Amino acid sequence: MSFTATVFRILIASPSDVGPEREIAVRTIQEWNDLNSAERQIALLPLRWETHATPEFGKRPQEIINRQIVDHCDLVVGVFWTRVGTPTGLADGGTIEEIERVAQDGKPVMLYFSQVKEQPDKLDLEQLARLRDFKKKTLPNALIESYSDHVEFKEKLSKQLERQLRMLLAGESNRGGDPSAPPVTDIVFRLADPAFGKEQGTEITLERTFVDVTHPEAILDYSPPAEKGTSLAGKARGLLSYDTLNLDTPNKGYYREKAGQIVRTNFFAPLRFCLKNRGALGARDVYVSLTLSSPDGVRVHVLPIDQLRTDEPSKTTNSFGLFAHKSPTLDDAFGDDSTEWTEELDIGALQPQRELSQDVAFAVGAKQNCKIVITAKIFADTLAQPIVQELVVNLQVARLEIEGADFFALVRDAS
Repeated sequence: MSFTATVFRILIASPSDVGPEREIAVRTIQEWNDLNSAERQIALLPLRWETHATPEFGKRPQEIINRQIVDHCDLVVGVFWTRVGTPTGLADGGTIEEIERVAQDGKPVMLYFSQVKEQPDKLDLEQLARLRDFKKKTLPNALIESYSDHVEFKEKLSKQLERQLRMLLAGESNRGGDPSAPPVTDIVFRLADPAFGKEQGTEITLERTFVDVTHPEAILDYSPPAEKGTSLAGKARGLLSYDTLNLDTPNKGYYREKAGQIVRTNFFAPLRFCLKNRGALGARDVYVSLTLSSPDGVRVHVLPIDQLRTDEPSKTTNSFGLFAHKSPTLDDAFGDDSTEWTEELDIGALQPQRELSQDVAFAVGAKQNCKIVITAKIFADTLAQPIVQELVVNLQVARLEIEGADFFALVRDAS
């Protein structure tokens, strides 16, 4: 299927002694296209004089190459080993003239110097001396890279090509570019359905119930029902059996934990978020700092999702308390409260034109109707400044007051 793409032309500039590196550079660019072009709507075009220059008479050869290829590139990948090439009349070699011409035009240049050993009898000492002069001249004014073999060259080029591309795209965005084109990185933060992750927008209304249990001391200890028809002889045999080694004993707090589970599940509303990158460039190291507050002055309860515990509490407990995990009781069903909370989300990476919905992050609750404002500050490696966005949760709370004895009867019957 065809697609519209932004094309960046990459000139591969080098003398004749690094032929394998030139081929590696082309393959690396083509591999990037295979993995990214359709998704990111960006294409990289490798330029080489042997494939993109056409014969022309009457002008200096390097001048023809400059006009046909060099002046049209967006980025240069320069590679050197032991040579700088043939003098052009304006520079010690054609590659050097190309690099200096592009650099003077303000375009990025990536320089790589091979540290692969060469046989001494194959070295051209004059070329080597001119290469050293060029490197010495270049070092104060450029960031250069070296490599010890072809594998390392490919790995470094792959990583650094992506970084340069990000800077190129950022430059295009800062210059305005096509007004209809999407921004380089355009991240939006939205509320999502807790069950399916589908976007719900920037404002939602949630309904919860605050179960207010009066006289909670009426919720009694749990004891398992007595076994029917067990004879005295049978009990005696049990004392001598393996069952006496069973470490599990009845959980006396089971009814209170069950009551706490019911109260907490009805009180807290789980929150889930989704992020969309509507831009043309992926973002890494995406971090979201969240501040939750209630402009109504209502105290908001926030609970990490791993503490919500909607599973059934256990009717038994370990005698030694080993590996025990008690469910919340009525005393700690609501957790802490505050007028302002701070939470954080670490996303990692967000590809262009993609949507990501993380698992439920935490749950919120209140004992009366209120508005909860969630201010999200989004950081990413492609954002010069963090993005600030605001979400609103309107919490509609129904209050149910119930006597402890009545609640105990409901809990016991449900068990």
